[in-house]
Amino acid sequence: MKLLKYLLVLLTVFPGIKANAQYIVKGYIYDLQGRQALSAATIETPDKLSHAISNDAGYFEIGVARAEGTLQVSMAGYRKQMVRYNHQDTYLNIQLEADAVSLNEVRVTAYSGNKTNKETAGAVASISGSQIRQGNGVSLQPALNSVPGVRMDQSTLSESRISIRGNGVRSPWGIRNIKIYVNDIPVTEADGTSRIEALDVNDIGKAEIIKGPASSIYGGGTGGVINFQLQRSPYQEQSFEISSLAGSYGLRRLATTYRYGGDKMNSYLSFGWQQYNGYREHSNDMRRFLAGNFQFFPSEKQTITVLLNRTTQHAQIPGSLTRQQVEDNPKQANPSNTDKQAGRYQNWTRIGIGQQYLFNSRFSNATSIFTYFYDLNHPLPYAYIRNYYESYGGRTRFSYDAGFAVLPTKFTLGAEFNQANTKGTQYVNEHGNEGAINGNTDYKNTLYSLFYQSETFISSKTTLAMGLSYNGLTYDVSDYLVAAQSGVKKFKPQASPRIALSHNFGNALSLHGSISSGFSPPSGSEIKNVDGSINTRLQAEKGINYEINAKGNLFLSRLAYDLALFKMDMKGELIGQAVQQGITIYNNSGRTSHNGIELALSYLAIKEEDGKAVTLLRPYAAVTYSHFQFDDYKILDAQSQVKATYDGNELTGIAPWVVSAGFNMETKTGIYFYGSYFFNDRLPLDDANTAYNPAYQVLNAKAGFKRSLSKHVEINIYAGLDNITNSRYSSMTALNAVAYGGGSPAYFSPSPARNGYGGLNVKYIF
Repeated sequence: MKLLKYLLVLLTVFPGIKANAQYIVKGYIYDLQGRQALSAATIETPDKLSHAISNDAGYFEIGVARAEGTLQVSMAGYRKQMVRYNHQDTYLNIQLEADAVSLNEVRVTAYSGNKTNKETAGAVASISGSQIRQGNGVSLQPALNSVPGVRMDQSTLSESRISIRGNGVRSPWGIRNIKIYVNDIPVTEADGTSRIEALDVNDIGKAEIIKGPASSIYGGGTGGVINFQLQRSPYQEQSFEISSLAGSYGLRRLATTYRYGGDKMNSYLSFGWQQYNGYREHSNDMRRFLAGNFQFFPSEKQTITVLLNRTTQHAQIPGSLTRQQVEDNPKQANPSNTDKQAGRYQNWTRIGIGQQYLFNSRFSNATSIFTYFYDLNHPLPYAYIRNYYESYGGRTRFSYDAGFAVLPTKFTLGAEFNQANTKGTQYVNEHGNEGAINGNTDYKNTLYSLFYQSETFISSKTTLAMGLSYNGLTYDVSDYLVAAQSGVKKFKPQASPRIALSHNFGNALSLHGSISSGFSPPSGSEIKNVDGSINTRLQAEKGINYEINAKGNLFLSRLAYDLALFKMDMKGELIGQAVQQGITIYNNSGRTSHNGIELALSYLAIKEEDGKAVTLLRPYAAVTYSHFQFDDYKILDAQSQVKATYDGNELTGIAPWVVSAGFNMETKTGIYFYGSYFFNDRLPLDDANTAYNPAYQVLNAKAGFKRSLSKHVEINIYAGLDNITNSRYSSMTALNAVAYGGGSPAYFSPSPARNGYGGLNVKYIF
């Protein structure tokens, strides 16, 4: 009887241990890209005689009959994986790769949670690396435009703009009002601007997008957050890969990648070269890139991450065209850009070190420090600019589960700091050469953010989240040519709260409601008056967002949906007014309303478990409706006098309807096919709503063959065609363009006509 009781107790404590087991295999289950612990993962032997379930910390123990062998690991939202074990291993550090077809089941890191997208309050989208590489492999545009509410405009590979729910669309260049992170390290500069050209598309393993203010965890931005994770190597794989790509308009690419995914270290290292002559004249783009993403697991409690990124880019800028110029020849460059040899010649370097440490089962910390610097040689039609930029900073986040018996609550407390220094010199552009100096200014920008969040479980199905961030920003400007234009612009620190309530009604419906606020200070280039002095009256834009989300799975979980209804009110919006070529002044003159509906659908018509020749057939669709307008919108002149009133007009640069759809198909033989369709409604090009960019449609397709030739060699050969219908359109437009010298405004940067590409990847697995 005592022996029987002992065995019963043993089986209760370790459900994966069977009576005939001779060895115990221990380990942890993690998300490959996000490093979240995965609970409720199933671990079993191939004969199904022994199995275990991972606990909340991802930990498991399973009894096996042999000293070495394989285990099958599976979990909803992740790809099944066969892992090798040896009884001499201390513990396995298993990292599962998210399944791109499970829209709502993938774990997300948004708001510092370890939840599925379905369980997370707020509009959150997750794009896997495989989804990104379903496109042409040189642009993020197809992947980002497949997310409702998110839009990426692009002309050449060096000129792009990203907006979320209309925030950032008015940026004349780069990305504004949206915070960008790579491996949780800020890419966004201290003045709120971001450029992502230094990121190679093929190095990205995951992109997670928070739409709207994310004040409780990422500071006070109004647009949202994009958190890129660089690729990590599949568990128990050591490989070397060579990839090549060639396409229309002189596209050529060659890259090498080394991967190692072990229990003590995960290494990803890539190096490559890319050349693109461009669809238009004067649009050549050359880049060399090196990326390293390393994770070290010195103990069960600690993870250390090292990020290295170095990119060189030499890019010509063809400039915008008038409507007549586009009709005459869309491939031509703006004559001024050609005459002045406009371009961007830049070297980026980014280094970051991070640590995640689990003090105990309730208390943990994630901390990272970083440095980021670049040099910029930037001839423009109106000037020749040389910039040297360096920044450093850090981010830390503490998480604590209080263990309350009633109303269990998890607390998060953290801070972020970024100090940036820019040495900028401006010259007269004499046909692409430096002329007389006309500007010599240093900027010292300091940004800090303190944030707090609590997550309380009111019941097993209802969660209340509350957060608050406190943000400050200071610009210190030193003008060495005109001392009177030097000064300090210090923005009043702002507190931005967020509250969200979630209730899970079951697999078919999870309902979320939230109210959040944010603020976006003007960038360093936007704080100047017409005479070059600091505009002391300028304040940050402020926004408050009201949102309801419904997420769920229907028809035996084959149909996933994500529906969001939101209302965002912006006040103090920055209005730019061009006073002469190269000089734009800004004022807090606008109040706008952003009301919209976003719907994402995904249907798993065929999956691998169905046992058919086609292992995957997944149609999907994303629909965005935007009713954005100016509520109180005044254009001021240099003397701050009202020049024009646009109350009630449509918001510039926003299309009322945007539709993205497509399907993925994969087969047992290794043949695959991806097709996508994108529709963008017509949109106003100026605040007066007198000029519009016509609606356009784009159809893309890609087919390939991927197969293992032997135990050690895999190949992937593919070909694709973009803009199959040969549409003439401009994705990137210059909003509120001004005509000088009596000509027409140059709004348009024509996108490429029909173009094709093909590639071959060969991987050797050691």
